[in-house]
Amino acid sequence: MKFIGFLLLFSMPLAALCQGNEEELAAEFLNNKEFDKAVILYEKLLKKDFTSPYYYQNLMTCYLELKDYSEAEKMVKRQSKRFQDNYFYKVDLGFLWQQQNRNTEAFEIYNLLIESLNKNPSPCLQLATAFLRRDLPDLSISSYIAARKSTKNETLYAENLLDLYVLTKRNKALILECFAITKTSDENLEKAKGYLYRVFENQSDIEYLKENCLLAIQKFPNRPIFDDLFIWTFIQNRDFEGAFRQSNAIDKRERGDGNRLIDLAEICLSNQDFETAVKCYNNVILYGQSGANFANANYGLLDIKYQIITSGYNDSASYVNETVAQIIQFLATFGKTSNTSLYIKELADLYMFYQHDISKAISFLEEINTIPGVQARFLAETKLQLADAYLVSGDIWEAQLLYSQVDKDYKEDPLGQEAKLRNARLSYFNADFDWAKEQLDILKTATSQLISNDAIELSLMIQENTGFDSTTDALKEFAKADLLIFQNNLTKAMELLNLFPYKFPKHELDDDILFAKARTMEKQKNLTLAIKFYETVVAQYGYDILADNALYHLARIYDFKLKDKQKAKETYEKLIFEYTSSLFSVEARKRQKILKDELGS
Repeated sequence: MKFIGFLLLFSMPLAALCQGNEEELAAEFLNNKEFDKAVILYEKLLKKDFTSPYYYQNLMTCYLELKDYSEAEKMVKRQSKRFQDNYFYKVDLGFLWQQQNRNTEAFEIYNLLIESLNKNPSPCLQLATAFLRRDLPDLSISSYIAARKSTKNETLYAENLLDLYVLTKRNKALILECFAITKTSDENLEKAKGYLYRVFENQSDIEYLKENCLLAIQKFPNRPIFDDLFIWTFIQNRDFEGAFRQSNAIDKRERGDGNRLIDLAEICLSNQDFETAVKCYNNVILYGQSGANFANANYGLLDIKYQIITSGYNDSASYVNETVAQIIQFLATFGKTSNTSLYIKELADLYMFYQHDISKAISFLEEINTIPGVQARFLAETKLQLADAYLVSGDIWEAQLLYSQVDKDYKEDPLGQEAKLRNARLSYFNADFDWAKEQLDILKTATSQLISNDAIELSLMIQENTGFDSTTDALKEFAKADLLIFQNNLTKAMELLNLFPYKFPKHELDDDILFAKARTMEKQKNLTLAIKFYETVVAQYGYDILADNALYHLARIYDFKLKDKQKAKETYEKLIFEYTSSLFSVEARKRQKILKDELGS
């Protein structure tokens, strides 16, 4: 093969071999910035092949670097004469004059080239590209506009202009161009949105976009896409209240069925604007039972209100009572069926953990078992909640039985793993630490990261406090307090926790005690003390496993309870940057981004 290659090499024309060597050498000189050497070779190469844009461009680079404008101009004029229809050379002559500060002459050429499009617009694309190659985007824009005027086609080269408006940050022109393409076809709306999202950094641009939306709505009253674009503008600006007002007004004007409000509610929920989402659903419900979205709005409203309570956004007694009453009314309207069983379960949850009426919670959970058509998995989830209710009421053995049943029925499934975790926690409450740790160690590799994390935390605490050289007295006392917190017997729990430093001074559980006190104070709405305890955990035990938990609780207090957006953002950022592997980092990033947008920083 080597011999054949040798023969082929010598069978090639000598001129081709020489040119190949010259080209490689010229490129090497150019890369090494030896322009005085490269220029000689590229002059020779271009003379041999004057059609090569590669030789031309590299020779132009050499002339510019050497500031040999005279030779460059000769080359450009020579090429322009050879290729009279090629606008790249015509633009390059003006470009060369610009390099010599002959701007007046340069722009005379440019303007003549653009004006020539009035008679013959066909070379527009080549001319615009030639301007863009020499970093003259404004002249590229002028070329496209001239061609438009000549052809009387208002959307000609629309995508080229859109890209140039983005490049030059001409947002108002970008807005007008987006409206131009949307007017021609509804299908262009999504394309327009893809460009328009860039304008939301400047308030004057946002207002200009809104003004043009209103003009389009007035001019094209039968084109609902402009209504949609108007609402989208409010949403992109995170003005969900404004989006609600417009959606509601448009729905009334069109005598709609609330589809826009339903869609907006989901967007608000994903951005955690619960209040506006509630308004959306409430307004759809006002359309009456005959409305197409009456049931969907009721379902959505209860889902959001339940999330508001369980997320801690608003878990005041009055709000919980209002939500309980609404769920009861909902069940009276739609009946207790397999479709509404979720809301029976949520009602039981509110009774158990917020109104502390365990007997009602147990009654509703048991009732779900009597409803025909409820899926087996949902019944198992209900059984776990019923077990929690029995644990809160003090019936430990019934709780353990139900946890074990779900664990057995759903082995290797996240639901079964959740049951095993709760059963292990119950054993921990009951001071059966060895069995609890055995189960928790199995769960360290659970498919659910949340279950795995909780198992690791509790297992580690048990391990640290049941070693060879320590008794389990302190852990037993802490487990009692932990159970009391779970059962919402907060006063009794706090009594035990306050005695801990006296009974077990400087113990391994000190950070757990502080964290438990913080949780208790937060449940009792004593936010000042809750913040103090969480901050102490972070300050004194920042290296330990509970530090990121404490930071997350702190951030949510500032965020949802105290409405201190700046402090909440800073606390989320501390969690994100200092505890990168935290289980809470994903949610923290989401809230930090929302707050950053709202604060404009």
